[in-house]
Amino acid sequence: MRVAMLSGQNGPLRPDDWLKAAGTVADVIAIASVPALSLPPVPGLAHVGRDPELPHRYEVATAPWPSWLPWATVSRIAALLRFEAVECGRVDVLHAHAPGAEGLLPWLARACGIPYVVTDGAAAHGRLARRLRGGAAAVLAVGEWHPVDARTLPPVPARTRIGQDPVRVAVDGGACAGGEWELLAGAFAQARAKDARLRLHVVGGPGLPEALDAPGAGRWVSHTPGRARGALLHDLAHADLFVTASHDQASGLTALDALCSGTPVVGPAAGPLPALLRPGGGILVPPADPRALALALVRAAALLPGHRPAALAERTRRRFGLDAVGARLAAVYAEASVPTSASGSGRA
Repeated sequence: MRVAMLSGQNGPLRPDDWLKAAGTVADVIAIASVPALSLPPVPGLAHVGRDPELPHRYEVATAPWPSWLPWATVSRIAALLRFEAVECGRVDVLHAHAPGAEGLLPWLARACGIPYVVTDGAAAHGRLARRLRGGAAAVLAVGEWHPVDARTLPPVPARTRIGQDPVRVAVDGGACAGGEWELLAGAFAQARAKDARLRLHVVGGPGLPEALDAPGAGRWVSHTPGRARGALLHDLAHADLFVTASHDQASGLTALDALCSGTPVVGPAAGPLPALLRPGGGILVPPADPRALALALVRAAALLPGHRPAALAERTRRRFGLDAVGARLAAVYAEASVPTSASGSGRA
């Protein structure tokens, strides 16, 4: 099985994890669409760059405006796929992610006669989104499918709690927008009125948002700016809870990191979270409901004495590990490559 995995300037957020998972079951060609090449060009393919150390990793320079007409970029990728077919054999399946290079898929599939699979983390709407999903051999929800390389995760620390200990609640400072901060600040203030042990720790981002930088907030709000993923994982592993008011893909990936660290999640029943959370993994609430979020924080804090972080981390790492996701991808790729599936089943 040969799979061409496409990425773009907008995503996926962690392309290497997808490449590793697919690589457990297929020969993967990585194709990144970029504004300008940073890799040496392939002889005879002026707009294609190739990694000299990883010969199945390519860059394709996107064609200039108008970008909504993808045919020029599609023709460049199609030429690359023909080049790969001569070297190593025909590609069986295309796989791309939304957001990312998904806009090229319907045209590329038609130009090359190759079925495609899309991982949908954007919840896009409109004619182009319908065309994308309608032509896909499979549509994979990112919350159910995103792989995790457990080798990059730190050990789960031992945690011993007593009743009066502060409850450390982590939030990803780089994954919240303005209105979400206001919702979160209101919810946290309500929650603290019921449980004064709650402490909010903002990890990453340029600084404390105005909604949390109020007089007196320093007693229960702390901030660690601009941290890399390794430091974020450390903070998540040492938090008691992770909270988010967002339902985009970035916050979903941080929630996945929290679960892999053994930390329960409190957040909206929208976006990737409903697919991520299983019993014991946290609490879902209606989106944009600060009172429900506050009550969920209080309830999650009350459940901590019976929580087993190591068990939650082990379950999550097993479910989203490279081999587990790779095995599921193998079944999807095999079904997608059957000729009768090439027209698209739209299966989720």
